[in-house]
Parts: sequence; structure tokens; C-alpha cells
Amino acid sequence: MKLAAFLIPPSLDPKQALRLRRFGLAALNYLLGATLVAIAWAFGALPAAAVLLTTAAFVAINVALYATFRSGFNLRFSDPSLTKLQMLAAVTLLMFTIYHMEFGRNIALFGCFIIFLFGVFRLDTREFTLVTLYTLAAYALVIDLLMYRRPQAIQEVPLEWLSWLMLAGLLPGFAIIGGQINTLRRRLRNSEARFRSLTEMSSDFYWESDAEHRLTLIGSGGTASGVPDLAQTPQIGQRRWEVPYLSPDDAGWQAHREALEAHRSFRSFEFSRVGSDAPARHLSISGDPVFDESGAFKGYRGIGTDITARKRAEQDLRDTAERLRVFADNVPVMTAAFDENLRYRSVNKQFVEFFGFSVENIIGKHLREVIGEEAHREVEGNFMRAMQGHPVTYRRTRTLPNGEARHLEVKLLPHVGDRGEVLGLFAVITDITEHKLAEERIQRVAHHDSLTGLPNRLLFNDRLQQALSLAKRDSRQFALLYLDLDKFKPVNDSLGHAAGDEMLRAVAARIRGQVRESDTVARVGGDEFTVILPHIARGDEAEIVAKKIVTAIAAPFLIGPHGRNVQIGSSIGIAIYPADGCDADMLVNSADAAMYNAKQAGNG
Repeated sequence: MKLAAFLIPPSLDPKQALRLRRFGLAALNYLLGATLVAIAWAFGALPAAAVLLTTAAFVAINVALYATFRSGFNLRFSDPSLTKLQMLAAVTLLMFTIYHMEFGRNIALFGCFIIFLFGVFRLDTREFTLVTLYTLAAYALVIDLLMYRRPQAIQEVPLEWLSWLMLAGLLPGFAIIGGQINTLRRRLRNSEARFRSLTEMSSDFYWESDAEHRLTLIGSGGTASGVPDLAQTPQIGQRRWEVPYLSPDDAGWQAHREALEAHRSFRSFEFSRVGSDAPARHLSISGDPVFDESGAFKGYRGIGTDITARKRAEQDLRDTAERLRVFADNVPVMTAAFDENLRYRSVNKQFVEFFGFSVENIIGKHLREVIGEEAHREVEGNFMRAMQGHPVTYRRTRTLPNGEARHLEVKLLPHVGDRGEVLGLFAVITDITEHKLAEERIQRVAHHDSLTGLPNRLLFNDRLQQALSLAKRDSRQFALLYLDLDKFKPVNDSLGHAAGDEMLRAVAARIRGQVRESDTVARVGGDEFTVILPHIARGDEAEIVAKKIVTAIAAPFLIGPHGRNVQIGSSIGIAIYPADGCDADMLVNSADAAMYNAKQAGNG
């Protein structure tokens, strides 16, 4: 029982489950075929290699077919049962076996009839004819191959062709019988369809009224609910509109009475009745006028159905939809629903407020019409992927009419139907601008010096690696400057840390003023700075820049609230790639050593 539930799970679509059970019967026939192949081998009619290949093919075909049915891939074919495909595969495998048999091929040919029985209730005459022609052609090919490649396996050639003729005479009978059976099945389906159409008006009760539209008869219909409670329906001798009602309104009753006065048939006229101590009951009636032999109008006869449960369900659905609408309008995200053609079906309050549209200007319109051609080209690929059944998340920036840029995260969720088809999409859009800005702030804090705003050691190392990679790729040189301030500690000790911080910010500004936009200035220590010059043609260009920086820093600084005149100096070491080092550590060490020598020499 557990194995059966695993192979055909109860949750599977009933039609698919039926196809799987039918496939199981076919698989049993394959198992029988494998047994017969083994017996043929035991009697020496088949070589072991052919038995192994045939058995492997049995297993492969059945595994593939089972996977096809379980995955639902078979639903893509015009015949989801894959009957013709299974028959063609079985015939091919049978002919392969017959070709390798040393004797007994006539007996094996009876397998064709077992295979053809599998299609009797599924294939029509044309399909049976195609399978028959394929079978005869395959067996003719087997005979030809035996004659030219294994003549020792043929005892008498005429007997082989006689077997082919017998097969050609018998197999068409299946086409005729199968066609007749399917014709009968088609007639039966048509008959069932007519029966369904005739029973569409089956109902809970039937009724009759006279020429004055007074109720003369009410009785139980063919359903189990029987005659409705007369306390809530028109009673004998009354007209429908003479009983207290909830709906329709006066205009609705007037239209119904006009149809009655014109002696027209009517269908599914709905009204609600209320009793003295019971909740409202909803009824739907249909009726046809009745005339006597002289053509005089005699009244109406018709049927009625109690649709109270349906109306309550519809009201519950409306209440649920309203609750969902209120919920959607109050969640802190934008939501939208699209149909299979990417036309808007619904949007929430946050969506229309953010994009500045009205609901009337969105519902029913295509995505392209609402967001514009340019934006549509940007996001079209994401929507196409989602329409293929894949959830998609992407980010984009939208500029509002006031020029403000907002960062959005969009999640597209496919609306998948019961059969796996994509019926549309749901979009959940979150404004992540604040998160994005906070993320950028975090990145800046992580990679920049909080005092000077310059890149810190972490970002400096990254920029140095980039400069190395580009220089290696383009076979060119670049320079690294390592700078240390002279006489900074006395200033810091005498004027205080606030003055020292102010001086460091001023030093950073002066260094930046002496280099290009493409150069990198970083603070890597208390009073230590580095400069990466990625674009130099000669080594003396770096020396020129270094001298400019030394001169700039040597100029007096006005520090503190009273503008105290302070003068410091700087020492700079220069390392050139690749002359002074081929990796980051070597270049930094070379520049640091050169800076130390400059500081010892006292000449900057």
C-alpha cells in the first residue's frame, strides 16, 4: 500500500493518476516480455548480450515514461496518455529482439497483437494505420537485415516473407476494430454531452403558475434538497413580487414582470426572500411560457434552485477580498498583480501614491504603458523570466518628478495554476532608499578615514592592488609615495589634540590639491599618508609631485580659533613599480625605507 501511494501519490491530478495506472499495466506487460526473453535465452533462442540489451531497454523505457507522467511533461503532447509513442517504442524493442533470435521468430511476432491491444481504446483508424505501417516496415527491415547480415539464422526465406504477409493481413483488422470502438466512444461522449446540457436545468424544485402569474404548483425536484421552506417562498395563489423580499430592487422586479407579460422565457432570475424568524434565502428560477393548442397563454412552468450557499460563499469571498484590500493598502510595501499578458489587475494604495497614478489609469493597462518604454526595456527580461515560472528579484532606481532618486527592490512571484501554467505575476516593490544610503554610509565608514575623509589603509591596499594589476596588464610603471609629517608631535602636544586633528585635515586638503583626480591619497597612520600615482611615464614625474607636496605642507598653517601660525614639514619616500618592487609589500617597504632615509637626511 505504501509503495502504491509512493508511485501514485493521492495528491496527484486524477487524470494523471489514471494515466499512471494505465502505464502500470503496460509496465507489467514489459515485465512479462522480459520474462519471455529470459525463457528464450534459456532455450538458446537468444544470445545473452541481446537479453541484457533488451532488459536494459525495458528498464530505461519504463523509467523514462514514469518520469514523464510524474513530472507532467506528457501534458505537452496532444495525447497525454502517450499511447502511440508507447506502442512505437514497444514495436521497436520487439523487432530488435526478433532480429537477434536464432529461431522462434513467428512465435515472437504474436507480441505485436499484445501491443496493438494496448491501443484499441485510444487510437483512431488513422493512428492505427500509421502504427501498422511502421510495424510492417520494421519487420520487413528485420527480414532484410537477416538475409544480408545473419543468413544462417534464416531457415527458409519464403517462410519469413509469408509471416510478413500474415502480419500484413491481420494487423489492419486492429485499425478497423479500433476505429469502430473509438467512433462508438465518440458517440457516447456526445450523448453524455447532450445529457449534461439537458440536465443543466435540473434543480431543487419545480413550479407552475397560471395566466395571472399566481403560483399554482410547487414540488420537489430531482435533488436531495427538495421543496424549499414555503414560509420563505411565494405560496400557492401568490405572485412572486407579493411576498416580502430583499432583492432585486423595484427596477429588477419591473424588468422581470415585463418579461412575464411579454410571455418570454427567462433563465436564472435571482431573488432573495426573508422569513419571519429565519435568515434570508436566495433562490434562482428559470421558466418557459405554456400555451394551449389554440395558442392561448396558460401560464408558466419552470424550475428553481436554492442558491443560498453560493450567495453566502460569494459574500464571504467579497468580504475576504475587502479584508485583503485593506491589508494590502496598509502594508509598508507596494504591491501589484498582473495577468498573463502583463496587464495590471490590481494595485495597492502605496503603489498608486508612490508612482503618482490613479487606479483607473492603471488597471487593465500593459506594463509598458504605465512605466514607459525606456524603463520597460530595462525590466522586460526580468518579467519574461518570471512568466516562465521563476521567482525573480532585482533592483532599479526610479527618479521621481521632483528629481529625487529612489532605490527600489522588486520581487516578481509567478501565479501558477493547478496544471503548472503561469496565470500571471505578483509584484512586491520595496523602497530601499534609506537602506541603500545606510549601506553606502557603512561602506564609506569602513573604507575611509573618519577624520580626513581620505581612503583608509583597507581601501589603500585595494587601490594598490588595482594599480599593480593594471600596470602588469599594460606593462607600464606607476609610483607610490609614502609621507610622514615632521614636527607634528610637538604641535599636537602643545596645542592639543583638537588642533592636531585640524592640522591633519588641512594637510590632507593640501596633498589632494597637488595631485590629479585619478590619483589616490590615503591616510594609513597617525601622521602618515600615501599617494598612488597610477599614470606616470617617467620616474622623475613622481619626484616632481613629491616636491610639490613638500612645498605645500611647508607653508604655515593657521590653527585654532585664534589662527595661530604653525609650521611643520614632511618627508616623502618614493617607490617605482617595477624597479623598486613587483608586489604590494615590496613597494610599501621600499617607499617606507626611502621616506626614513629622507627623514634622516632632513631634506624632505
